[in-house]
Amino acid sequence: MLESNKERQALMDRLAGLRYPAVALRMVREGEPIPEGAVRPYRDTGKHIALCQAFAFARRQGKVLYLEKEDHWCWNPIITYGMIDKELGKEGFRAIAREYGGSSASGEAFVDSFPCLPVGKYRGILVAPLTKADFQPDVTLIYCKNDQLRLFLMAVDTQTHAMLESSFSPVDSCTYSVIPAILEGKYRITIPDPGEYERGLTPEDDIIFSVPRQREEEFYRGVAAQGAHGDRSTFYMTMKEDFARPHMYDILFETWGLMTGEEWDKK
Repeated sequence: MLESNKERQALMDRLAGLRYPAVALRMVREGEPIPEGAVRPYRDTGKHIALCQAFAFARRQGKVLYLEKEDHWCWNPIITYGMIDKELGKEGFRAIAREYGGSSASGEAFVDSFPCLPVGKYRGILVAPLTKADFQPDVTLIYCKNDQLRLFLMAVDTQTHAMLESSFSPVDSCTYSVIPAILEGKYRITIPDPGEYERGLTPEDDIIFSVPRQREEEFYRGVAAQGAHGDRSTFYMTMKEDFARPHMYDILFETWGLMTGEEWDKK
């Protein structure tokens, strides 16, 4: 296991050339220390932010932030990160129904569908770029392009030899990239939601790959193994017909009675 988060980031950069450092997220319990210099948005700046903006401040500006309920300016994580219980969340949707008319049933069902951390278990959310995180993350969020995601999935495959499963929603990415990873200890792939794009300045070609604490050692071992076979520069885009193929292709094609690369080259 690598000794520091800086080393872990450097390992990912060697493999995939990330444009920003990964985001380290830790759920803070009552009594646990907060890193000196961590920004508490409302207390320190007099302004509120959305959680997706906290992720963006961490990866784009290198900030370390700590958020409690009063710092948030977006509703969803207040429910899903266990700052209020689901019943109070439902009451909010009942208030919306009273304001606009109609039934509150759909809003209540919406709240029931969320994966949530236990209410009151945590005091707040600590977020930092992995390069500055002097703590073990509960989840590491890697904002990457699709070709970089492919490399990370290859890294995981070197260790698990299994398909990675995820589920997808066009909204609430601050929840779905984090909460299931914590609760289930599984990797996640998440599409950044409109808030990530509009307010968190997430590029349109980014996707989020989540590494839970339980998978850290496996993941970085896989990244090191994949990196030993070369980095992203070994892949080149081409539209050439009868392209050069690995030898394993020729073995398969010969077994199936089809033309091998060697036979083609002799034509």
